[in-house]
Amino acid sequence: VVLLADMGPWPTAAVRRETLEKTIWAEGVPIVNDVTKQKLRASDIVVGQLINAQPENLFDLHGVEFQRAKAKASLIVVRMDPAAIRVPTSRQDWHVDGILAYSKICTHVGCPISLWEQKTHHLLCPCHQSTFDLGNSGVVVFGPAARSLPQLPITTDADGFLIARSDFTVPVGPSYFERNSENDFKEGDD
Repeated sequence: VVLLADMGPWPTAAVRRETLEKTIWAEGVPIVNDVTKQKLRASDIVVGQLINAQPENLFDLHGVEFQRAKAKASLIVVRMDPAAIRVPTSRQDWHVDGILAYSKICTHVGCPISLWEQKTHHLLCPCHQSTFDLGNSGVVVFGPAARSLPQLPITTDADGFLIARSDFTVPVGPSYFERNSENDFKEGDD
């Protein structure tokens, strides 16, 4: 057992805050298409569209750093009719005319998700069928996931391109027992 403790950093709260609980998203980081690496202009996204996206600064990284950052920073960007989404008071300025950005990493075991059902606004994880309602702050509506998908606060720059307002306010990815989940969004939160 003593030998195993030397295999990596001890997961103290401070280490988790700087590793597991932090992504490369920050204020002003442009959101780009995962495939084309082109910035996303809000006016070009139509109602019902889903785009797999990344932070523009991800492509400055290489090797293991790139893989670690991508595993936590991947996004789903969707546009819905603003009248059809329920946005809590605390998140009124986290979207742009019905364009919302959520972590692409399932909160159950960390599978990448992007199976989108436009009419119900549900996002389905292909691994264990956890289903999240993106029209209602990413809350879990079915399956084993225990918490909502983290939402990235977004806005636009002077040219109309989508940018992050900050990093995620809660850790992305699967839950773990040491994690404090009091800041996670739950149905009925304001």
